[in-house]
Amino acid sequence: MKKGKHQQGKRANRAGVTFKPNDYVVFNGDIFKITQVIDFQKLVGINIKTGSNSVLNVSKLSAIEDNSNNGFSHVDLEDVTDAGWKTIERRFSAIEPLIGGATRKEVEKRSVEIGKHYTTLYRWLKKYKSMAVMTVLIPIRPGSVPGSTRISLAAELAIKIAIEEHYLTRQRPSIQRVIERVIIDCKRKNILAPSKNTIRARIKNISEYDRIKRQGNKSKARTMFDPAPGVFPHANYPLSVVQIDHTPMDIILVDDEHRLSIGRPWITLAIDVYSRMITGYYLSLDAPSSASVAMCIANSILPKEDWLRLHDVDASWPVWGVMETIHVDNGADFRADTLEKSCLTYGINLEFRPVGKPNLGGHIERLLGTVLKHVHDLPGTTFSNVKERDLYDSEKNASMTFSEFERWLVTYITKVYHKRKHRTLKMSPEEKWTIGVLGDSHSAGIGLPEKRQDDQTVLLDFMPMFKRTIQKTGVSIEGLTYYDFSMRSWINVVDTKTNKKKEFVFRRDPRDVSRIWFYEPKQQMYYKLPLTNQAIPAMSLSEYRLISKRIKETGGVKSDHALINGLAELNEQVAVAQKKTKKARRSVQTKKTHKSAGPIIKKTPKIKIPDEDDLWDEDVESFD
Repeated sequence: MKKGKHQQGKRANRAGVTFKPNDYVVFNGDIFKITQVIDFQKLVGINIKTGSNSVLNVSKLSAIEDNSNNGFSHVDLEDVTDAGWKTIERRFSAIEPLIGGATRKEVEKRSVEIGKHYTTLYRWLKKYKSMAVMTVLIPIRPGSVPGSTRISLAAELAIKIAIEEHYLTRQRPSIQRVIERVIIDCKRKNILAPSKNTIRARIKNISEYDRIKRQGNKSKARTMFDPAPGVFPHANYPLSVVQIDHTPMDIILVDDEHRLSIGRPWITLAIDVYSRMITGYYLSLDAPSSASVAMCIANSILPKEDWLRLHDVDASWPVWGVMETIHVDNGADFRADTLEKSCLTYGINLEFRPVGKPNLGGHIERLLGTVLKHVHDLPGTTFSNVKERDLYDSEKNASMTFSEFERWLVTYITKVYHKRKHRTLKMSPEEKWTIGVLGDSHSAGIGLPEKRQDDQTVLLDFMPMFKRTIQKTGVSIEGLTYYDFSMRSWINVVDTKTNKKKEFVFRRDPRDVSRIWFYEPKQQMYYKLPLTNQAIPAMSLSEYRLISKRIKETGGVKSDHALINGLAELNEQVAVAQKKTKKARRSVQTKKTHKSAGPIIKKTPKIKIPDEDDLWDEDVESFD
């Protein structure tokens, strides 16, 4: 075993950064106040030190560091007990009707309904809004948390009263007048007054709909925000409802290294019902599972700039952010406990399609059909029509590797599907999304969605989880063994509650089995664990399982040694094929050319865009 040096662990960071006017962000170490959002890439901010205006790149901005910690801010989701999750659900259920904005009377009414003091509801609301993840609702552990600060409850109530009884009225006073009212009220009651920025922040959190409506312009509020009739229920704005489903792709792919058939991939797709934009996807050779769904959700939440660079696609995909509701079918892959915990943490409502109403999944199913129709133009397609399939040798014509097909898919999504005019929308999905987010002359947009501060934390929260004991050799899963120095103090540790060896939480990205993540519970840190046998190359979980299956079929015993031999044997098979056929020799030459030229794929057939190919015209019935 190779001895490793101490690595620096990674602490989960579930904070988000918002981009609305008057929000504060960090750019190159300086704090800026946002004054104007230009588009998805740029906004204008004032440097609070120098007072100068600057155009800021959205992708380079971060939130002001918040040192507050309730003891659960950094934990792995599996570290929260069942009792903890029940507390989270109970508290979130209590405040959920109030999150969008509520008057003092509404809060007091809610407090009577659930038997909790209204000040408790205010406190839970403040906690939730500070990070927008539900783990902050777990009770604070005994002992004070260094660096934590907050204004007094009396000061918080003074702000609330000033907003409800003064700001949200037909008189429409200025923010400065509201600030003065709060300060005067606090002095009169001998309360330490909150800062001006704190008061501004509370006013900023008021939804645009509530502000316009309660300041006396109900008709304008209805025009700007009320849903149009005939649309999918509750999908009234971007990220309000996202549908997810999966299907096998009608194409046979070949191995990246050997150009041998590896079968058909599966795709899990997510679509924003309001705009029809694809929010994310997950492509795999494995059949759908909760892992496929979770990775698709993570891809949906995260910005796409790095993803586009990874696949060498020069395009824009301006979709990110946590959705309110995910609408899925009733399959077992959507009902996994770990998936529900991940969604609960981010405040996502996981809504299951009623049994016997398949039409409620119409949007995503039509999208899958649209994508498959274009796949039929590719070499190696299996078609969906039996007659077409009989006339075409898919195996013989297969030539696209997994990575080449994924690049084609990303190109199709960003440069074709998102750009094509939709007959019902009267515009492309991208145009509809832009209006929904940034607004136009007729309606206000929701503003740029909140970005999570740390991409890796989102991935970790949605990665498949497994529990294992730690042995002297490390930890093993599916015949692969991992080790890092960070595990040393936990080798053969006994759980005092069960008197058995303690199991620890590990998380694995199915796209790369060469490493996994170990959650160290005492430090609340994640550590990256490499394979103990460094001779095994990086590969996806589906590739690893394919090789393992071939070893098993030939009567071999799965081990690191057998795995390496299996790879060598595949190379030998390709070498023999190279000598036999001209096609194989050309394949090798093509591969060499691609290696020297960088990540450039074979040219694929031109995508045909039919004039009458809009499968999105049918309305979807209500859930009711």
